[in-house]
Amino acid sequence: MFQRTRHPAWMFLCVASLLLFSTLPALAQVSQSVSTDAGAPQQGAPAGNSAQVLPVVPVVHAGPAFHGVPFRDPNDPNSAAVGLAAPAGAHLTYFGGPIISNVQVVQVLYGSGSYNAQVAGTTTPSMGNFFSDITSTGLITLLQQYNTPVSGGTGQTFGNGTFGGLFQIVPAAGNNGSTITDAQIQSELLAQITAGHLPAPLIDATGHPNTLYMIYFPPGKTITQGGSSSCVAGGFCAYHGTTSTLFSGKNVLYGVMPDMQAGSGCASGCGASTTFGNYTSVTSHELVEAMTDAFVGIATTFAPPLAWYDMTNGEIGDICNGQQGTYVANGTSYVIQLEFSNSASNCVNFPVQTGPDFSVTASPASQTVTAGAGTSYTATATASGGFTGTVSFSVSGLPAGASASFSPASVAGSGSSTLSVTTSITTPAGTYTLTITGTSGALVHSSTVKLVVNPVGGTPDFTISVSPASLNVTRGTTGNYTVTIGAVNGFSGTVSLSVAGLGSRVTATFSPTTVTGSGTSTLSVVVNRRATRNTRTLTITGVSGSLSHSTTATLVIQ
Repeated sequence: MFQRTRHPAWMFLCVASLLLFSTLPALAQVSQSVSTDAGAPQQGAPAGNSAQVLPVVPVVHAGPAFHGVPFRDPNDPNSAAVGLAAPAGAHLTYFGGPIISNVQVVQVLYGSGSYNAQVAGTTTPSMGNFFSDITSTGLITLLQQYNTPVSGGTGQTFGNGTFGGLFQIVPAAGNNGSTITDAQIQSELLAQITAGHLPAPLIDATGHPNTLYMIYFPPGKTITQGGSSSCVAGGFCAYHGTTSTLFSGKNVLYGVMPDMQAGSGCASGCGASTTFGNYTSVTSHELVEAMTDAFVGIATTFAPPLAWYDMTNGEIGDICNGQQGTYVANGTSYVIQLEFSNSASNCVNFPVQTGPDFSVTASPASQTVTAGAGTSYTATATASGGFTGTVSFSVSGLPAGASASFSPASVAGSGSSTLSVTTSITTPAGTYTLTITGTSGALVHSSTVKLVVNPVGGTPDFTISVSPASLNVTRGTTGNYTVTIGAVNGFSGTVSLSVAGLGSRVTATFSPTTVTGSGTSTLSVVVNRRATRNTRTLTITGVSGSLSHSTTATLVIQ
């Protein structure tokens, strides 16, 4: 995912952030742009489903971290013009990692500020409209060629996505300065999910994340990642990533979108359309890359968890970086970036809807019941392209002892049905992913929801404690705490552990990093020989789904 910055108003700056591919660093890919030879870039959104071709970034093999490509001065005779199509020989290879099968996009506003009205969701079409429309139309048709095989892969199939809602969070002060690092974004995202301020990620039937948190920032925030900064020469316009810390035993997927309004560097360097058009173009770049290469942020070699990747040119959007087009989805025209198609061996727009179709959504995202009780969801079919057929509903993934029924069993065109789920007292406690499928002839679309079953007698939970309560550690040495997780009411979930309050020149590791059900983990604290002699309070937190508990211990540095 390369990204764009532009220097004077008449030229683009080349900014490439490919990672070393003798080994692929555990960092997200970044969208960037490239300068051209002399001449003004094309202005205004392109019309129809045609492409407005902008420069393609050249491939640069960098070191083990981000490495900016020097600015291309159009007056420099050594600055060659770049191509206007996919590089010769471009091809995405599958390396065995997961995709996002039925993407659920959760849009996040990172704190307060003067957001673009369409990004903040108050002006139509909004970014929420974009996510709803674009993830249930031709994009999915284009991505079908990148379904993953069962043998040697994850066995996932691309289907329609959903918009999971717009949320505005209040970040912790320590994660919300004028400069915000990728590590701070990851920490804040996980904290907000843990606290219930953001919905927990959905998991598909193969056990892989379906939820992508697209995070937008207000003016005045500089984002840094891997030595690069947002909206400046040598920097980036956006990127997508994978958290290194787990939530409920899974990595969390996210995208980072700096402010692109007038006054920001991204306003002139991230596209040739309107402000909102450039937002949707850059967003589409990161969205499609995340969908086809979900775990690139933690991949280190050309092997799983890497998914679809070109070893020379990068991800699906990198190959076509900077090539804008317009796409009409559900009657609304959006500016998007072209994406690479293996079948066409070129950069292409999303396929035009050639006939009637429908999409399927389901709500709420999760329901919780005690074994023996029941609950319900709403499944909705939304027609597009003049679709008037009958959609029949079915559900899979029910736990043992559970049954389900739809009322009505089918709808004509657009409509909703109530899915009633009943459990028995023998239904095992746990969290289950239910796949709700709508079928109309050869058309098949689906959506997923969660069913959380608690045992009779109480809600499963866990306790956390640490010993000793206070530990003296001499500078230059290591001290150990024992963290104990206790199960309550049949709790059998996986608890992910983290620690805060270490301060400068102190690091810590857990062994193991998670505890399933009940058990212990050793927290090893390494004190640098130059650490300040003082007393620090460590906060040790365990997280399992929506459950979060903390305890404290004292660290005395001598």
